[in-house]
Amino acid sequence: MPHAITNIAALFSRMAAGAEESALWELHKAYFHRLFRFVYAFTGIRESTEEIVNDVFLELWQKRHLLYNITKPEMYLFICAKNKALRQIKREKQLTESLNTLNDFECVLDSTPHDIMITTELHRRINEAIGVLPPKCKLIFSLVKENDLKYREVAELLGLSEKTIENQMGIALKKLSQSIPLSFSS
Repeated sequence: MPHAITNIAALFSRMAAGAEESALWELHKAYFHRLFRFVYAFTGIRESTEEIVNDVFLELWQKRHLLYNITKPEMYLFICAKNKALRQIKREKQLTESLNTLNDFECVLDSTPHDIMITTELHRRINEAIGVLPPKCKLIFSLVKENDLKYREVAELLGLSEKTIENQMGIALKKLSQSIPLSFSS
């Protein structure tokens, strides 16, 4: 589902070209929450996650002159966030949970006009169904559906095979279709 956000490549160009701080703030507004949910899946600590994500934006600003060379800016943001999270975990020598034991990872889908027409009950059932997906499956589902990443990009980002991503999406979609009835009976 396409997002109605400013073209990220244009924001990168604006930042690189003229040290335009407003472009950084637009980028922050458009991506902070998406990166937060992604990094939180690695850290499990809200305070650390917020610091890591803000550091990603700070480093982007500090290295803005290099942004001209980025061919996939959205992937670049997620990879920077992942690498920074993993470095932070290593630096603090924290024991983190594996993707299979993550808790409190919430998948939030952007609303489209069609979504707005869906009843509150259906939204509740969808969120419940997503909530009971296995954590790894939920993370992959979020990256594909919420962030519009391709299977290949998610595989690269998480260090998994594209076939694993495809299988996890199949599991997610099967479980969601089994959990959400096509019609409601009162």
